[in-house]
Amino acid sequence: MLIWRGAVLLVLGVVALGMLATPAFADDKFGSALCTQNPYPGCELFAGNNGAAPRPEEGPGPSGGGRAASPAPGDRALDAPSLPIADCAYVRSDFQPPAPGLQAVAYRPPAAGGLVVRPAVFRPSELSVRLVASQPGQGAGAWYVYRCTSGGEQDALYRAPVWIPDAAAAPAPDPEALAEQARNQLRLPGPQIVMNPSVDQLVGLPTWLWLDATGWNQVAATAAAGGVSVTAVAKPVQVTWSLGDGGTVTCSGPGTPFPDGADPKSASPDCGYTYRHRSLDTPGGTFAVTATVRWDVTWAGAGQAGAFPGLTTVSTTVARVIDVPALTTGGG
Repeated sequence: MLIWRGAVLLVLGVVALGMLATPAFADDKFGSALCTQNPYPGCELFAGNNGAAPRPEEGPGPSGGGRAASPAPGDRALDAPSLPIADCAYVRSDFQPPAPGLQAVAYRPPAAGGLVVRPAVFRPSELSVRLVASQPGQGAGAWYVYRCTSGGEQDALYRAPVWIPDAAAAPAPDPEALAEQARNQLRLPGPQIVMNPSVDQLVGLPTWLWLDATGWNQVAATAAAGGVSVTAVAKPVQVTWSLGDGGTVTCSGPGTPFPDGADPKSASPDCGYTYRHRSLDTPGGTFAVTATVRWDVTWAGAGQAGAFPGLTTVSTTVARVIDVPALTTGGG
């Protein structure tokens, strides 16, 4: 215990002498003492300037006198400024392997759960090597070497040349298959039925039948692939009318509209029908009238041509047929 007290008094004396020999500590100075008894009695002294720059009077004077300024303590940034990454990728080349030859390498995805070895700088988004399906001598292809094409930090890792087979030329598309696609793309309008008289048809009086002319035009569609195109064309050729009383009429065209001011007893020049029975005696009191248009479909393209079975479009309406005694009996 006497030794411990003596050590403490000794340290305090040294600190006191230091304070008498130097000016008092400024705000940027510090000093402390750490004393311990284990493993043996003793003290450690600490003094510093809290990382501040040396005082002007501590630097060398005009004549070179004075104390040399010491560098301020603290960490220094040793990292080099960041550099741009070079644009590097595998490119096709005229590389030829030296004798006795060079075994091609290939990128293969690692097996699930297996060991994955990656280069020091691994950027999956920049991987440009395709899976190698063949080796040199097993088909057309070329060697690809790893090159950097722009300025920046060079990739110091060595990458061996890679043999990549040429992509096999895709077979020319079949014109008939394209024609089938074009036919499926045809959008044929439904026939729009028009009849005269426009309200009730009369027993014994000619009925004019026709279709709206805007729906009687050819329709085309094109399918293309691999530089080959084929066009399918559908053309309306005839319309078959079912008048609902068991009678039918086939016309080679859309029919002729009834002219304004024409004689009601006149017949259509190309597509008409005359009812012999009234519809009032049937369930519902009307006849179902159906118009079915047949379309011829042909195709051409790639130096070839052909035809498909005809297509049809159908529309239906109803007609009420009444009788007028003066017409049916021939009276005035």
